[in-house]
Amino acid sequence: MNLPSKAIAILLLCAPSAMADTRPASCVYDPESPQNCVRFVGCLDGEGEYFYGTSIGQTSGTLSGRTSEGETCFGTWANEDGKTSGASTLTCGPESARFKYFSRSNDFKVVSGVAISDKGRRMMSWAGADLEGYLQVKFPNDTGTGFQCGETWVPLPDLPKTETGD
Repeated sequence: MNLPSKAIAILLLCAPSAMADTRPASCVYDPESPQNCVRFVGCLDGEGEYFYGTSIGQTSGTLSGRTSEGETCFGTWANEDGKTSGASTLTCGPESARFKYFSRSNDFKVVSGVAISDKGRRMMSWAGADLEGYLQVKFPNDTGTGFQCGETWVPLPDLPKTETGD
């Protein structure tokens, strides 16, 4: 599986876990490892609410994270065989969504995903090995790295920095 596919899948899903106490101290990007880890972020309905976390896996895996409102997120993801796209399921509190994701940038090894939640809200997400670099290009801002959710500028949440594996 290529890196963008792994990143997308991770971004779109959240694995069962309470991010506050169980976040990994580091997130190691190693596409050859079943413990491959990348960060993800996303917007809920473009009104400033967002979600973030980490994705673990190679060609399929889990996501775990939180929303800006404090809800725990969890889910799963899987790449389509031989493709740089896939699907995931994400649940944050009482709201769930099925994402379709696809490779966004081979340079940054990032995927993006879109979904409509079971509450009818539009959701968008990004995940990948160099999420920070990708966001700096996609959402340039003098105040630092982050992303736009509707009219709201969201600074990159405090997550374990993705490191490169040996």
